[in-house]
Amino acid sequence: MSTTPMPFIPLHDLARPRNPEELSTVALDQAHAPTKVLAHEEMVRKFAAGEEIRPIHMRIGIMGACNMRCNFCNFHSPNEENFYDLFSFKDAIQTASAIKLMGEFAATGGRAVTFCGSGECTIHPGYKDICYAAHEQGLRVGLITNGSRLSRADLAECIAKTHTWVRIGLNAGTEETFNEITRDRDGTFATFRDTPGKLREAAVDPDFRIGFNFVITLQNYREIDRAARLALESGAHYVRFEPEFYSGMGHETIEDVMAEVSAALDAAAALSNDSFEVSVPKLDRGPMDQVENVEGDFERCHYSRFVTAVGADGHLYPCPQVHLNSRYRIGNVLEEGYQQVLEGGKRAEWEEQNPRRTDLCKSCFYRPQNELLEWLKHGRIQLDEALDSYRVEVPATLHADFV
Repeated sequence: MSTTPMPFIPLHDLARPRNPEELSTVALDQAHAPTKVLAHEEMVRKFAAGEEIRPIHMRIGIMGACNMRCNFCNFHSPNEENFYDLFSFKDAIQTASAIKLMGEFAATGGRAVTFCGSGECTIHPGYKDICYAAHEQGLRVGLITNGSRLSRADLAECIAKTHTWVRIGLNAGTEETFNEITRDRDGTFATFRDTPGKLREAAVDPDFRIGFNFVITLQNYREIDRAARLALESGAHYVRFEPEFYSGMGHETIEDVMAEVSAALDAAAALSNDSFEVSVPKLDRGPMDQVENVEGDFERCHYSRFVTAVGADGHLYPCPQVHLNSRYRIGNVLEEGYQQVLEGGKRAEWEEQNPRRTDLCKSCFYRPQNELLEWLKHGRIQLDEALDSYRVEVPATLHADFV
């Protein structure tokens, strides 16, 4: 690989995903900016120098069960039976074990935890206790949820006191379509009209943000504009769109209507203002595996040095995109301890067996971060110049610890 420095390119342009010219321009909200690793100068300098660093952000699924059955969900799809071969509805991390793990992660320099995963974390009987414990350990808390429990008083109080952000699965612009897609039986869609505003008003964290995520499918793409308007009127900070994705299919499920999708996203983006963001995604990412084409100008997964993932099976994985796949399973942090798996040889052994990401995941959700890190490591862009540019372009990083 060439080590000739690149000519200066604004970081905003360097690390931004791009769509083909005929499709919508990618526009990411502040919370999902791919350059946030540069907010951690000491870590980035150590990384570029080849020194060991520990992840500061953990993505964790504490249970496999879910109270919805979204028809685009990878974990319920026959297209994913080979990829997510370790997925089980029965998996769950016990409350005491999760609390212990929060302490171990914080003790190794962890700063933030996102509850997400294959199931719905808020239906875990110990979710509130785990969040209070994580918060007491000094961890900032994020949540990706289907939203079905957010209007419950005890959970709303926990979120207001302990969470930094919440992202809710919207996935429709009408209740009828929402119920068809999710098979929801709890009247969840109706709560979306005021729950975000109430949580936003009650939140203790001054950086608290709440928004919606909308997975674009053939069933809901005609409701993109209605969903964006609902999000705006609800008091949410943003709505984030992303295309349906299966690891072996890429985004081909909506290829035939991509022009209509793009036009709808352009209309939704026009609703953006100083207090509401519309996030427009990369629409044409290819399949993740079982293909020859490799997307992205990087050979190794560097992002997993900053962010790690734990599945509901208790095992460490390099990335939430590939958790619950046996090829990526590193070690059981509940049985062996988080730091022991991270630094006791398990992770090094896994990386030795799987040295290049191009042999495993061909496309990558974190491609901009990985390209930026690889170019920094190999001197294709100058570290000091990148850090100086970031300070100018981003004087204050929103949710910096959620890299």
